[in-house]
Amino acid sequence: MVIPLRRSATGFAPTLDGDAHVLAKLAFAATLPLFAQVFYYLNEYPAPYLLSKAWPFLTLPLALYGMVRLKLPVGRMFMVVLAYGLGFTPMVSVIQLGNGFLDALTTTIKAWPFTYYFSLSAVLALLAVPPESIRKAVLGLGAATFFLMVIIYLVAPTSWYADNPADSKLLLFDLERGYRVYMPMFFGMILVFFLSRAFVLKRNILYGLGVALAFAPMLLIYKQRAAIAAALVVVVFGMAMSLPQRARRIVIGLALAAVAVGLFLVGRKLGLLPGGSSGDAQDAFGASLSVRQNSSALAFAFLGDDPLRWIFGVGATTRFSTVTLNDIFGNDQFFIADLGWIGVVFEYGIIGAVLLAVLHIWCFATAFRLTRGLDDPFALALSDYVLYLIISSAVYSVVFTPGELGVVMALTIYLDRRRRALPPGPPPGEPRLLTIGRALGTRRVTLGRSGAPARAG
Repeated sequence: MVIPLRRSATGFAPTLDGDAHVLAKLAFAATLPLFAQVFYYLNEYPAPYLLSKAWPFLTLPLALYGMVRLKLPVGRMFMVVLAYGLGFTPMVSVIQLGNGFLDALTTTIKAWPFTYYFSLSAVLALLAVPPESIRKAVLGLGAATFFLMVIIYLVAPTSWYADNPADSKLLLFDLERGYRVYMPMFFGMILVFFLSRAFVLKRNILYGLGVALAFAPMLLIYKQRAAIAAALVVVVFGMAMSLPQRARRIVIGLALAAVAVGLFLVGRKLGLLPGGSSGDAQDAFGASLSVRQNSSALAFAFLGDDPLRWIFGVGATTRFSTVTLNDIFGNDQFFIADLGWIGVVFEYGIIGAVLLAVLHIWCFATAFRLTRGLDDPFALALSDYVLYLIISSAVYSVVFTPGELGVVMALTIYLDRRRRALPPGPPPGEPRLLTIGRALGTRRVTLGRSGAPARAG
């Protein structure tokens, strides 16, 4: 079957009708979790796990199309990061860690999802996915995230939980937090940000209750403290930005005061301020803190006083490499992804860390600019998620699931181009004739047979 293409603001889009249009929307919804890296680390489920690992290569033709044809904002910065992460860092790992050629190429697997910005943009343009279908798919997957989290927590026997992340990525147990479900929360967080924005913009208490209900399973089941704290900061930011200017200033002032108090309390817990001790931090954060402290010490010791290692990093290994980082350090609890920007500097060096920081800040500035002034809670929630990635990067590496940034930016750019490509419709209850007259600045407007407005003499 040959599908005719038409030129549109987002690229070449097929003219789909009937069943083909429905299939296009289903294809988008079905592949979206793969772009969002939902299964990327769930190695206990081999089929979706392996498909997720292969997805950057299966969608590579689409990524090349997006790079060449779509002229995407921030596209060149994405390409620079890809060139550095896929081309330069593997060579560094050969020199610094003794990786073989194939092992070095294997380590690039986590950087390949940066291409999702281009490949998902191509999917959206080629399938001409309606904005409403995008909103329903993302928010529906967000609701499904919370539903599955609760169901899994209620029905999974304790024998399925593991105290070692190498054995299970979804069901975890530790003494400090007990049994918890480490659910992939990309869609869930976007749903939370959508509800918080809608609560203020639509002035509907039900959205506020939805935010509270969403935080309940995150606190009781998900239990990722840094992620929840970052989400709370973004929710407050989103609500404040959706308020009138005077109320916004008050809320931002109160939020800054709360952050200051929180930093003070955390500083005391960590023993960095008078009145606290490191023992308090150990009691509060338990093994999670000790593992991060040990990993940080090992990373700094390996970087040492060699300026080349600090500037360019040392690369990484995989669990399939001939020599792994665990072998080098003699410690099976060394996790780069849990070190935030320290881990980024360790792997990519200061140059790589700067490139990644510029990319994320540029993406947030672009998303913020394109959504500023909109009353669309979903578009604003996508912008909020970029901010969430920046805030949570203090603890979680920005290269842990880089596909998330690509997905959010692809959706943001596509929705913006659809908004600019389509003429705004009349406000509810306002006749179309009056709207056209206002747009043309005339008092009298008549419509010809074709429906085109003609100025009256």
